[in-house]
Amino acid sequence: MPFEKYEFVPNGDYTEFTFLSQGPRGRIRKLVSYSKLNERMNGETLYNLSFGDIHDAWVRDEDMYRIRSNNNDRDKVLATVAFTALEFAVRHPDCKIFVRGSTPARTRLYQMGINANWGYISELFLLKGYRRGQFEAFRPGVNYEFFTAQRRT
Repeated sequence: MPFEKYEFVPNGDYTEFTFLSQGPRGRIRKLVSYSKLNERMNGETLYNLSFGDIHDAWVRDEDMYRIRSNNNDRDKVLATVAFTALEFAVRHPDCKIFVRGSTPARTRLYQMGINANWGYISELFLLKGYRRGQFEAFRPGVNYEFFTAQRRT
């Protein structure tokens, strides 16, 4: 993908990635995490994609993902998250990535990013969206409650 992104650093098993957002609010540390969910889908392991700001002060996990840093680099941050998803999927090819924003507005934001880059993303990932109680092949322009992504092989 020919997109501007931040350099990121993975942990040892490529389930966490850190990077620095840079903008008018300064340098903000970010964390992208892929955590194994207890649920399985059709026998496949699901990993939840989550990301947010890292703060020096203690912040409850669920609050970390609700913070809006407004550093005027949204597209670069989302591109960076997408590249971590690709890196995670390369290292964990049998896993599906579960994606749902912390709010419906954030889920729509992620979908808008996917829609805008569908040509690239659809070549790399098989996406399914969940709506009306069932999964379907992801279609740009359709609003989903959540979606899954699995690397194409």
